Amino acid sequence: MTTQPISPRRTYLIGKARPNAIVGKNRETGEIALIVAGAFLGMISGLVVPVLMLRIIGLVGFPMLAFAAVYVPYRGRTFYRWFEISRSFRRTARNPATATWRTWAPEAGTRMSDGREVEIGPPPGIGRVTWLSAPFGPDEIAVLLHVDRRTVTAAIEIEGPGVGLRDSEDQEALVDRFGTLLKHVANGDGFVTRLQILARTLPADPDAHAKDVERRGDPSSPHWLQDSYDQLLSMVSTSSEQHRAYLVACMHYNRELAAEAQAVAKASRSSRDAGLAAVMARELTDICARLAEADIRVRQPLGQARLSSLVHSMYDPDHPIDHIQAMTRRNAWPAELDATHPQFLQAKTRESVTREPWCHATAWIKEWPLTPVGVNFLAPLLVHTPDVIRTVAVTMDLEPTDVAIERMLTEKTNDDADASRAAKMNKVVDPRDIAHTGRVDQRGEDLASGAAGVNLVGYITVSARTPDSLARDKRTIRASAGKSYLKLEWCDREHHRAFVNTLPFATGIRR
Repeated sequence: MTTQPISPRRTYLIGKARPNAIVGKNRETGEIALIVAGAFLGMISGLVVPVLMLRIIGLVGFPMLAFAAVYVPYRGRTFYRWFEISRSFRRTARNPATATWRTWAPEAGTRMSDGREVEIGPPPGIGRVTWLSAPFGPDEIAVLLHVDRRTVTAAIEIEGPGVGLRDSEDQEALVDRFGTLLKHVANGDGFVTRLQILARTLPADPDAHAKDVERRGDPSSPHWLQDSYDQLLSMVSTSSEQHRAYLVACMHYNRELAAEAQAVAKASRSSRDAGLAAVMARELTDICARLAEADIRVRQPLGQARLSSLVHSMYDPDHPIDHIQAMTRRNAWPAELDATHPQFLQAKTRESVTREPWCHATAWIKEWPLTPVGVNFLAPLLVHTPDVIRTVAVTMDLEPTDVAIERMLTEKTNDDADASRAAKMNKVVDPRDIAHTGRVDQRGEDLASGAAGVNLVGYITVSARTPDSLARDKRTIRASAGKSYLKLEWCDREHHRAFVNTLPFATGIRR
């Protein structure tokens, strides 16, 4: 009797096998300037100070303070990182006009000449946004022009392929097809350079089934049948959730995109902004065709009403996402916003059930899996965390294969140089270095086969009614993230800016 060999399931290693340093090897310009300033002050004190002891203290102390501010971990980050965050938060908290925001949509009124609503500005952290719309098949799609970020975004609602319901071979095939989509977007001639996946989870009405039975049931049915059904209903869990998934496409405004928008606008005899919206609709049409090949069904494009309802529901989860009546771009924002608390953001709408505002806290995924994981490694966070209102946003900044290969070769050259230096100094080989080298080689093979370069960033927003329940849900989410091999860091003192990264704007990653 012979048995067929079982091929091992493919695993993925997203994070690095070994961090480059305590906090990170890549340094910003400000950090380098702080180190240079510390060394300069130490040198000046060594030349100017006449007392020997003070001269030694200044010569050694200033550089040590600069290095400590840049490299030594402090509350999960460094003192250099916390300095600007704390300074901005104190400045925001001192000024009530910037710490608390209130919309003036009711007072803005409507123009009498054409009946259009008067435009109002978005809350702090959003930036200047211009709303447009473009035809998208039989429907329309909302296109947002983010002036401050110089990006153009649009969103569609998708229905995932249900990876957890398939066997391992089908799961790997689905992931490969999605990789083909990323490769096509990154290496194609289109203008989309960034994709964002939004997974919105809301608790469903636990009494929805009972209400449906009461409304549609037959009251003349036998009494024993009604009692039997009531007993069966009491034995079934009524805690359910609704999961909504969205795909956001982002184009960076550059000279080529401006020229294409101008050409489209000239052909259609419209404005340049309308040309940008038409280009985005064309790019999304191509992406939707690729999504069908990846077995990801497109449910509907988000027009201005649907996009406004989605954004509004993120500030106020009591608002149903599909309730689009009387939803305009001016109603997308909350009525009041309070960013004075360092550990959460408070938002309130006029249609809220109670007078208490909703509390929102956002965390960024500080560390992706450092060990090989399967396709469903995010299942504990996305599915197995009931009764927690959350939004998981993963933004993928795409780069062509050639650029990704050049970056990989640079990293491999640095790793080989470090290994050669360690061998000359007779250092013991760290197994994490070996794992990291193998991961770089595997990435090189994937890129050589045509895969796209993808830079990932993830954010998670948790919403709750009260600060106590929010703290409980944050602990639940942290435990679920640990099961998914993720490490989170809550964006304290900057939640009003971090919350924007879980909105359908494809933000949160530096280009």
